[in-house]
Amino acid sequence: MRACVWTALALAAVVGASRLEAQGAADDRRFAQRARLLMLPEEQTLLRELKDDKDRRAFQEIFWARRDPTPGTAANEFRDAVQAVWKRADEVYAYPNERGAETGCGQVLALLGRPEEVVGPSGAAPAATRSFDNLSYLRDGAVRQPETWVYRDRPGLPYHFTGAELRVAFDTECRFAEAGVVLEDLRRAARALVTQPGVAYVRGSDGHLAALASGPAAGPAGGAKSLLATTRSDFPLAAEPKLMLRTTHAETYVAGLVQATDDSGAATARFSVAAEARDANGQTAGTSSLELPASAADSGRHLASWGFALRPGRYTLAVAALLGERGSVTKLEIDVPDLSGRSLSVSPLLAFPDQQGAAPAGPASDPYSALHLGPMRRPRFGNLFAPSDALIVTATLVGAKLDASGRADLRARFSILKDGKPVARGGEDVFPTAEAVTSVGPIPLAAYAPGAYVVRLDVTDTVAGQTLRQELTLEIRKP
Repeated sequence: MRACVWTALALAAVVGASRLEAQGAADDRRFAQRARLLMLPEEQTLLRELKDDKDRRAFQEIFWARRDPTPGTAANEFRDAVQAVWKRADEVYAYPNERGAETGCGQVLALLGRPEEVVGPSGAAPAATRSFDNLSYLRDGAVRQPETWVYRDRPGLPYHFTGAELRVAFDTECRFAEAGVVLEDLRRAARALVTQPGVAYVRGSDGHLAALASGPAAGPAGGAKSLLATTRSDFPLAAEPKLMLRTTHAETYVAGLVQATDDSGAATARFSVAAEARDANGQTAGTSSLELPASAADSGRHLASWGFALRPGRYTLAVAALLGERGSVTKLEIDVPDLSGRSLSVSPLLAFPDQQGAAPAGPASDPYSALHLGPMRRPRFGNLFAPSDALIVTATLVGAKLDASGRADLRARFSILKDGKPVARGGEDVFPTAEAVTSVGPIPLAAYAPGAYVVRLDVTDTVAGQTLRQELTLEIRKP
């Protein structure tokens, strides 16, 4: 489970270290360096773009909230554990003019915790008194010896290392080569620590980062996450996957919607949702949570999103929701495709109404935030559309084979069927690249009779002589 990650980090600090007080004034330069490996590439880019101290402080607040394993409580155990590791790293890895937490050793320790093994330059393990200790070298006037930290996959880790093992080779100044497999594994680990992807960096109308809403969520301690292992059913709850996209680490970002139907008429201040994916071995592979104002203008229906990165395979998804003190849990099986590009693959189809000019929602009120699609791409729960809608459907194509000249010949065509018979057919899109995004629409639905339809995408890789098909069922209903 994900909790083992921040627990391991806490163990890497001094046993019994108390929770550090929150820093009053943000040390922006030091935070950027200390948290460099913890940050995702897009977060690093955003932080470099921020010029205002208030924005940098808001960034840090959001950064920690995105990694909070228990968002329904006042404490952020991940932040406390990392700050304890930074304190310890400052004590044992310090160099002249450089704090220990800012060295490569300190950064890797904050991200991955203590290694399973430390190997010296001769292949032997260094003496225990010299491992994880720069001060003895500075004290004795000797030169620190290079060493390699070895990390291995273990049960409960929310990420995997390439080949089930990662070796980080440090030089005499605690530096290491950030490239290739090492960089890929470090980034995979950093991305897995983002347990709350629905907490986003959102700019307000003034161009500044919007601060997070303050105060703990309503409901039991731990929020909806505390219900995931239960079988509560206080109100109807349903969940469905919507989005599956390739990430940069041979994983697939899977996100979807959850809908709670509440006709009790009871007033509720907050709507709390948590999701957890478990693999075939019962190990937790992904978690997410989202807190929203419980606004249910649509016939008592409350909507939220969930999302996390998963390796290809079959998973059991559990989704829990809290409306005040009432809670429900639902489960479903999801199959995550291999979108790594090793072979021709097509992502599941994503359908949404054309919403040109839609205003962005605030960070505390956007039920679609975990989908990462923006304000103009709002898929409908159950793929229910009205005749007044204009439909857009899109999909990602990966893994097309290249010919001798380095070009692909990837062809895609959409069609719409009713009762098994085609009622509309789009033109053929041709792509000369191994990867592409294909879409159709906006298609006005006023000309289509109410009822169920199937949107079909046929994809052909003419170089490889391979054809794939994806289908999506939707329904057009009168208001």
